[in-house]
Amino acid sequence: MPFVIVGIVLFVMIVIITCILAPSSTGVDDRLPDTETRIAIGNINGIRDADPRYVDIGFLGTHDSNTGALRLGAEPEPCASKVLIKTYPLVKNYAFRFTKTQTAHIYDQLRFGSRFLHIKVTYADNTWYTSHSLLTEPLADHLLEILRFLDESEQDGEILSLLFQPINMETHCFAELHDHIASVKYKDKSIFDYVRYSPVSEFGDTDAIKIHQLRYTDIVGAAGECGVVLFERRDEHYKPSWDLKTTRYPFFFDMDTNALHVWHKHTSERLLDRGIRRVCDEIASTDKYDNLLRMNQTQSASTTRTFADFVAAIFSHSLLKIASVHNEKLIKSDDIQHIIQCMPVFQVDFLTSCYGDFNRIANEQIRLYNERLVENLIKNKE
Repeated sequence: MPFVIVGIVLFVMIVIITCILAPSSTGVDDRLPDTETRIAIGNINGIRDADPRYVDIGFLGTHDSNTGALRLGAEPEPCASKVLIKTYPLVKNYAFRFTKTQTAHIYDQLRFGSRFLHIKVTYADNTWYTSHSLLTEPLADHLLEILRFLDESEQDGEILSLLFQPINMETHCFAELHDHIASVKYKDKSIFDYVRYSPVSEFGDTDAIKIHQLRYTDIVGAAGECGVVLFERRDEHYKPSWDLKTTRYPFFFDMDTNALHVWHKHTSERLLDRGIRRVCDEIASTDKYDNLLRMNQTQSASTTRTFADFVAAIFSHSLLKIASVHNEKLIKSDDIQHIIQCMPVFQVDFLTSCYGDFNRIANEQIRLYNERLVENLIKNKE
């Protein structure tokens, strides 16, 4: 019995130290890498002739991209858990460290190689915000960063993919979200001015263009300019009212229908790594995923699903700290090219990490994969 009491006391102390008295620092060096990556695929020799399918092209991506703008003390989003809202004054440091997944704003993420952005959207206080349990900043601010980058890189033949994941839209719907996106302009251009492909089959169930039919030249156009591919997601927060109105912008692919994006939901690096390779082996063993966008979600989650996760969640300093270690190990693994081949979208927390020279190596590995893809396609045409 005394041992049980001691155990309970220790557990309570650990929770108090971790959640309430925890430091606000994420525990990582957030300096940007020395060398940015302005051109990721647009200048690969022969890419226009090879004209690879969009679903086969490799991209670096950022998870919860909008959290680069997250500030300590930010307000919880309206649909955050009641527990978080009620205890927030006590756990705000912990909440900050386990909701912030990027250290750089979106413009800098793009400068350092991200080509797939994941943005969570919340409507609050009569404004379209972005969020990750906590509110980050207005969606318009992020869109302006993206448009600035597109304007500066317009002739580079790059592809930028945007995934919008609504968490709370109150009485609004996707069509109104699209209208808001269209209203944000930089030098008189909105995101939709960079969409060059035809209206799509959002769920792959009509004769309109499907995701596996989309090719490089469909996206960048005849002039080889920057192009954007759009996604939206209907997750557990989805309400049927979100689809009541017909959009004027039928260019969004439904993420869950058109992509394989297994989230491993582990804090333990060992379990996370095991999950990634399990999915990789499944993809390699069959052709049923060939026509889907295949995403390698390398980021951890704050969870207590297993004892190993519980221990990791208690003693890990932050999601960024976990990523600084796990990203380096994964990108330097012997089978990294095989992993990228199976899941060409390499989505991470802490994209701009300098630990182990991660950002540079990750960009080089994606570039190598794309060069080999183009080379093989050209050989097969000869």
